[in-house]
Amino acid sequence: MINRLLIRIKTIQLVYANIQSDQPRFICDEELTHSLESSYQLYNYLLGLIVKVTDYRFQQIETARNKYLPTCEERFPNMRFVNNQVVKLIRENSAILEYCEEHGLFSDFDTETYRAILEKIDQNPLYMAYMSQPQAPTFEQDLKLWKEIFNTIIPSCDKLDETLEEKNIYWNDDLPTIVQFVVKTLNSLKPTTAMVKTLEMFNSEDDEKFALSLYHYAIDECHEYMELIDKTADNWEANRIAMMEKVIMICALAEIKHFPDIAIRISLNEYIELSKHYCTADSARFINGILDRIVSQWKTEGLVFKAQ
Repeated sequence: MINRLLIRIKTIQLVYANIQSDQPRFICDEELTHSLESSYQLYNYLLGLIVKVTDYRFQQIETARNKYLPTCEERFPNMRFVNNQVVKLIRENSAILEYCEEHGLFSDFDTETYRAILEKIDQNPLYMAYMSQPQAPTFEQDLKLWKEIFNTIIPSCDKLDETLEEKNIYWNDDLPTIVQFVVKTLNSLKPTTAMVKTLEMFNSEDDEKFALSLYHYAIDECHEYMELIDKTADNWEANRIAMMEKVIMICALAEIKHFPDIAIRISLNEYIELSKHYCTADSARFINGILDRIVSQWKTEGLVFKAQ
């Protein structure tokens, strides 16, 4: 599940934090491990949230039905949402809820979050059509509804955003990326699925090694790369390079120098794209220029031998 894009994001974030605090290596390693594990916990939390939100809607329905004078609609509620087949699969044919309980990912205080998500679901046009269609929904329609919820509602729910921040300092930044993994897992489900197969924490052993190695190279050679960046930039520019711009270039240079199996253009493209998220609108062109000059110099000096 944790791919190289997410590893690069984590490395940038943690190298930036380390420069501010100058922590020893073993603390850096612990932070990286914790950050990566947190991403995997968020993945399971979001899948478990499907069941939790559905259970809370069922509680709302039962509370309304047991009122002293319930309306006709409350006495005979529309149960399509709570009977969703995807939810049933996750509840009965996966270890997701057990994982969430083992890691304490949910609490009794999360009901406000469930309510906020349900309020946004109730306003969603696809949900309205799903609940009002004359025929019973198919498995594909059940699946489409939850994919819609994750693509449009989960990333934009302010209350959920607050909850994620309270639960884990890494989760807010991870959310857009992890939602994609959740949707990927949902896409793998079929009516005949015997057991919901969740993604492994790492796509491969190579990715796990890549995470720790990239972080070590970036941390250990951080000051060397900073001096190189300042030297490569014009004097006027060097004094105005933002620290996040430097960190992105540090991580890019560490990857270009030490991972011969990754083409230079792939590394450059990945970090330049990330700079568009973390820096100003002009940063991408500036970072590209500095990195291109350094890489050209390394090639001339014979420090880099790999495909462009």
